[in-house]
Order: sequence, then structure tokens, then C-alpha cells
Amino acid sequence: METIQDFDLTNLDANQVTIVVGAVMAIGGWYCFLGYQTLKFIIGLTGFLIAGTVAALLIHWATNGHTISVGVAGLIGGISGACALFFLYKVGIFSLGLLGGTLVAHNIISERPESWIPLAILGLGVVGGLFALLVEKPVMKLTTATLGAWLIVSGGAYFLSGSPEITDLSQAFRVEEERGIVLASWAVLSLAGFLAQWATGKRSGGDSKEDKG
Repeated sequence: METIQDFDLTNLDANQVTIVVGAVMAIGGWYCFLGYQTLKFIIGLTGFLIAGTVAALLIHWATNGHTISVGVAGLIGGISGACALFFLYKVGIFSLGLLGGTLVAHNIISERPESWIPLAILGLGVVGGLFALLVEKPVMKLTTATLGAWLIVSGGAYFLSGSPEITDLSQAFRVEEERGIVLASWAVLSLAGFLAQWATGKRSGGDSKEDKG
């Protein structure tokens, strides 16, 4: 029991980090190429990941990393977040748009020195959320493709950089070297995911089913 309680979820060995990064890339592939076709599931999964992570981090801070408490809090928070976004469909749409807009804005302008940059990033995220509500189908396809592509590319950058010494999981998705190449790869993969979703939707008739639902 003491071993379990002393285990720090943020500090993993190289093999464990590899497994986690690989799993995140797989989720990214789902978002990127099947996002709109499985939109309700994606909304629920996003709520689970966001709320579960926030709850786990809060309990991690409050209990000095007590693993069982962190795990339970993450599970409860994740289920609550998934239910909230799944049943409040429009809130889920806005949240995905907000997340996508914020991610794009952060990667484009976060390194600028102006003091208003954080507010601009948040503002652009809100704009993304509003666009998602107004033009759901194309924006959701682009948003899910963009979010998924970022998970794939940032995970791929970890593997290609050959960084087995990383043991802090938060470092695995930091993109600092060859940033231009990474961002270009992200843009290309996002476009590929968007086009794949659009083509798949037309062939399967999935768009009309989602619109009716």
C-alpha cells in the first residue's frame, strides 16, 4: 500500500512514458480522422479528460500526491465532465471550439512579448467556440482534426527526438526544438484529417445523420 501511495503519476520511467504517449497519439488519430463521425463520443471523451485532469490535479495538490485519492477524484471528475458535455450538447460544441481556437492561438502568438497576449489567446478561443455554434459541421471537423493532429505530431516529436531520459510526463508533449517543422507538420496533418472526415462523411451519409440528431 505504501508503494502505491508513494507512486507519483507525473514521474514515470521511460517505458511508461512511451506507453502513455502512444495511447495519446492513438486518441489523437481518432480525433483527427473520425472526430465528426463520432462527435458525441468525442464530446464525452473531451469532458472526461478535461474534468478528470483538473480534479486529479486539485486532489494531487491537496493530498500531496496520494495516488488512490488522485485516481478516484480523476475518475469521478471525468465521469461528471463527460456527462455534462454529452447531455449539454451545445456546451460540448462550444467547449471543443474553444479548445481548438485556444490551441491554435497559443501556438501562433504565445511567444510574443506583449502583455495582452494571454487575453488575445483566450479571446480567439472564445471566437472559435462561437464559430462552432454558428457553423457546427465544418468547424467541428476542422477542430477535431486540429486537436487530434496536435496530439499526433507532439507525440511523434517526442519519439523522433529520442528523449528516453524524460521521466516527467508533462515534458513529453513540450515542443521546443524544430518548432517550425512541427507546426508545419501539424498544419498539414490537420488539413488531411479535415479532408478525410469530409470525404468519409459524404460517402457514408454520416453528416446528414448527425444533422438530424
